Amino acid sequence: MFVVLTFVFVCLLVLYVKYKYFTSHRSIPSLPGHFLFGNLLQTGLLYGAALPQVYASFKNKLGDIYELKLGFLHGIIVSDIDDVQHIFSHRLIYDQSNWVAEIFNVLVPESLITLKGAKFKRHGSITMPLFRHGKIRSNFDLIINCTDELLNNWRSNSSDHIHCDILQQCQNLLLEIFGFIGFDYDFDTLSGTNYNELAQALKTYVDTMGLGSYLPNFLFNAYLKLSPKCRRARTTIKRHLYQMMEQELNETPESRAQRKKTSLIASLVASLQTDEQAEERKSEEERKGKCNFIYSFERTSDS
Repeated sequence: MFVVLTFVFVCLLVLYVKYKYFTSHRSIPSLPGHFLFGNLLQTGLLYGAALPQVYASFKNKLGDIYELKLGFLHGIIVSDIDDVQHIFSHRLIYDQSNWVAEIFNVLVPESLITLKGAKFKRHGSITMPLFRHGKIRSNFDLIINCTDELLNNWRSNSSDHIHCDILQQCQNLLLEIFGFIGFDYDFDTLSGTNYNELAQALKTYVDTMGLGSYLPNFLFNAYLKLSPKCRRARTTIKRHLYQMMEQELNETPESRAQRKKTSLIASLVASLQTDEQAEERKSEEERKGKCNFIYSFERTSDS
């Protein structure tokens, strides 16, 4: 009798797991997936494929909006540029997806990309104005100079050379531009030397996101804590962030007040409250300033 009950329980458990985690309940285009892995085997992520390649491949098969199943994680992918622009320009209406929030919450807890509701509005009010059209336009010359440097590097190669890593080089260009605009920092990603310590640490840390996209959070968290490579990268990022903060704090109040209009790091430092502990005791709707991204690596390092 015990064996029969055990068998029935296991069967019911399997059916429940299949229905809850591996059965689509949306009328959205998707590819039939494996019982346990979903579309993971079809994506090629396990064999080194990059997420942009996966998205492009599924878009060609399913259209601009489709469902992607990676193990227990199911996500709705929106590819049409107009839809994406609408969503990101109305971030106060559209909350961050649980999928992305859970993955990034393991990498950088309490960072802007993981926040929702009142907490996002509070932090977004500090950071988002710096990336509006008018602010970016003031850095247009900087963007052009960085782009010209990349193009000149390409022209310096022989005409027979074929660039097979354009995606990576464009990502390096974006990191270089963001480093200058956001932190007044030169990541030196366009020279092709790959000697910049912080740039390499960021690449190592972000590359682990692919692993986190199909691992349960507790396993992904354990990997980040046990991997020597990830721990070194996290320590490096934390050290550089605090150096940037210290440099900014050494500026005069007048200089910070002026720079916070155009510099992300200056804006974050200026948002720190005089009594942070008292600020933490307030309700979320009453709090002001302080973007927790700066403190995320300290929390994950000490945990």
